[in-house]
Amino acid sequence: MASIMPATALSARSGRRRFSAQGARHQTATPTTVESRMTGRRIAALLAIVVAFGTSIVPVVAVAQSDEAAAERAARQIQEARNRANEAAEAFFKAESDLDVLRGEVKGIERETDRLQAVVDRLRRDVESVAVSRFISSGASGIPLLTGIQAPQDQVQAEVFVDVMTNSGADLLDAYDVAQKNLVISQSELADRKEGIEAQQAVFLALQEQAEDEVARLRAFEEERLQDEAVQKALAAKIAADRVRLEEQARREAEAAARAIPDPVVGLSTTTLVAPSTTMPEVLSADSDGDESEVGGIATTPVETEPAAAEPPTNVGASGGTSGGRTGAGGSGSSARPIDTGAGYLDNIICPMPGSAFADTWGAPRSGGRSHQGVDMIAPRGVPVYAVTSGFATFRTNRLGGNAVSLLGDNGNRYYYAHLDSYVGENRAVSQGDVIGYNGDTGNARFSTPHLHFEIRPGGGLPTNPYPTVRAAGC
Repeated sequence: MASIMPATALSARSGRRRFSAQGARHQTATPTTVESRMTGRRIAALLAIVVAFGTSIVPVVAVAQSDEAAAERAARQIQEARNRANEAAEAFFKAESDLDVLRGEVKGIERETDRLQAVVDRLRRDVESVAVSRFISSGASGIPLLTGIQAPQDQVQAEVFVDVMTNSGADLLDAYDVAQKNLVISQSELADRKEGIEAQQAVFLALQEQAEDEVARLRAFEEERLQDEAVQKALAAKIAADRVRLEEQARREAEAAARAIPDPVVGLSTTTLVAPSTTMPEVLSADSDGDESEVGGIATTPVETEPAAAEPPTNVGASGGTSGGRTGAGGSGSSARPIDTGAGYLDNIICPMPGSAFADTWGAPRSGGRSHQGVDMIAPRGVPVYAVTSGFATFRTNRLGGNAVSLLGDNGNRYYYAHLDSYVGENRAVSQGDVIGYNGDTGNARFSTPHLHFEIRPGGGLPTNPYPTVRAAGC
């Protein structure tokens, strides 16, 4: 028994130790296990919350990105519609210019034909006078050489007249013959040119209809899309980027033009160079759509202004309809200094007539031997026309421009509007964005489609190409 007890006791002790150890492990493991289980539940709960929150965020971000992409797409589509309308306007203006050239040629040929006809008539009288004075008793009723041989006796008379002219008027008869041939050639050329005018007139009318249709589609498209503020912002961003590109292009053109101009001082020893006066005559150029004889009295003396730094004003669109309206922002005022880059001039103005189509027609031939000194902008009759900057607007009518406005800006530049259907108000001070009239076809535009003729005269002096400025303004 004694030998067994220790073994039994040892076994019991081992059993207690194993139990105690198991109990100890159970007792010491219990808090850890509970905490671990609780932590796992918390993590699972947090994960569930994150997943739920994440699933709610993703659609919001996706919607925002989708809206932004849609706005950019709409802005791009508006710009594409504008490009199509401008291309149609360019084709129309080209056809109009070609038609003006043909009409000018016809007028020139008509004058030459009339001159040759007068020469032929005078030479005929001279020839008849010489012949009749030699054969006053011949009893002839006409000069067969001139009227043609119609009877047997005419042949005899013709032979007599030939003998007379051979002896006393050969040079006169030769001159008459040459003049008669030149007259026939001129008359034939005149007939060909008139046929050309008829063909060009058909092209002109077809392209006019196409341009007007494109402008109508553009205005309807803008009216629909520009109701969305996001689209307005996206389009404004595109316009701003386009202006930056145009400014860089203008800067490079100006630098190239400056390098191409020789130094006027080179080779001069005692000659004094005097700067030309900046005071211009108080009339608009006869080459513009204003009429020199009827727009006098509008001062064009440059106006000094204080320099001011400002962002270029923009207006990004127009609403449709015949009376129109604007949905774009009005800009930052009229005090911004223009960017005079010489070869490429950019002014800080808003678009004079949003929702229009235009093209670079600077210098294009016009009727009466003139060259175009502005930009023509096509839009339906009655579309509002705006003051591109603050200043003083003078309203008057002239032969070529019809209802015209001369706006002397507070920035020192002069802006000329022509062919308006009607005015808004009387001579007065205006703010940028004020409606000053409505688009029309008065003056010589009655032969074309309703459009605005717009000019920029930096410092109130000679006009400069307004196309880059109008494009940079987001028209």
